[in-house]
Amino acid sequence: MRMPRSLTRRPRPAALLAAGLATAFLGAAAALGPTADADAPAAAPSPRPIATVTVDTADLVAAYNGGWTAGVADLGDGTKPTYPDVITDGSTPGTVAWMDGWTDGQADALGDDNRDGVVDEDESGWDCQTMGNRLCGADVPPECKGAGEALRLCVTVASQPAYGWDIPEGGRADNPDGRARIRDLEEKPGTPEFAAALGALDAEYREHQPRG
Repeated sequence: MRMPRSLTRRPRPAALLAAGLATAFLGAAAALGPTADADAPAAAPSPRPIATVTVDTADLVAAYNGGWTAGVADLGDGTKPTYPDVITDGSTPGTVAWMDGWTDGQADALGDDNRDGVVDEDESGWDCQTMGNRLCGADVPPECKGAGEALRLCVTVASQPAYGWDIPEGGRADNPDGRARIRDLEEKPGTPEFAAALGALDAEYREHQPRG
């Protein structure tokens, strides 16, 4: 009785050798990792850690205080800030702190509250007795608001009392006080016409001399 033949074939020795070489090659490639592709972009290098500079706070405080003292001492005539005549690296923390101290010291001494280099009327360093028009707020009546360069004359007229004089032909002329006379003016405060009108009011008052 004949046995049936198997439907599968035994592999030939050459095929076994080729398969073995292919397996060995794939194993080596896996161990060595992927090969570089000439057309593929190079991988970006890993970022370096950011270097930090530690500054001693005590040193900055000392630099600021030194600048503050130097700024006050070099205030000059005491009405406007000055600037230090130094040559140094202005970007270093110590120099920045010293310059801040200089600016703040002079501003504090001047009363320049907003640190803009000018003492304005609403700042702590303003002295209404010696600065500007030398008129303090309580001495300026509302009728003189916006009088500009004629402010002093306006305040003078506004302070004049009511007065009158006898007319030679008979009768009497009476004028109200200065504030009322200013309110009666048609000229706008701050204009040359307003200043001229104030001058006329003052001249009339002085001409007739007030009587009781």
